[in-house]
Amino acid sequence: MKSNSKLVIGGILIVLGLIFFSETSGVLPLLHLSAGEVIGYIWPAILLGIGIKMLLDKNTASAILFLSIGSIFLFTHLFSWNFFAVLWPVAIIAIGLSIIFKNESTHMNLDKKYDDSNRVSEALIFWGVDKRMDSKDFTGGDISAIFGGGKLDLRDAKIHKDGAKLAVNAIFGGVEVLVPKDCKVITSGTGIFGGWDSKIASRETKSPVLEITGSAIFGGVEVKE
Repeated sequence: MKSNSKLVIGGILIVLGLIFFSETSGVLPLLHLSAGEVIGYIWPAILLGIGIKMLLDKNTASAILFLSIGSIFLFTHLFSWNFFAVLWPVAIIAIGLSIIFKNESTHMNLDKKYDDSNRVSEALIFWGVDKRMDSKDFTGGDISAIFGGGKLDLRDAKIHKDGAKLAVNAIFGGVEVLVPKDCKVITSGTGIFGGWDSKIASRETKSPVLEITGSAIFGGVEVKE
């Protein structure tokens, strides 16, 4: 397990343990908060934190998704909204915006057409994409799936000589990434009630480095050859 995964998972467990201990010891009731109510604040805080980090890392599309979902969770808890009653109109709006602003070459790209772009950016909300890249100078990007799924095939792409960074995130969704054989691959992912799985064997090579990071929350991310 990668060090950042240990920190995230360990930190969450410590916080949860302190919450339950405080409730059973009578501390939280004095604050009129139950463990469930505190968790209701922690859960969206995790999503918002991930979104802010992505925004700082300039993974804009993924950041917007995590910040949006985190905000929905937070507001539904603060104002006692019905989560799913709020989610479906927001999802319809998001799909509408995606249809309006999404590039025609990638819109509902389920036919496995090749894309020679040097970067990839996909936000999949109730959406599916099967994208194959044959870029000769791939530099990275981001792909996020929320109640959606995607497959990114990089086997025919060439990694930029200075390397590439790819952020992959899934919330109630799944993403599969196929990597080239002529590069070194470094993966670092966190699974929170989900699975982050890298099936890439260690490669001792001086070839360009493809770094894949991200998270899976109630979803799955799989990296393989």
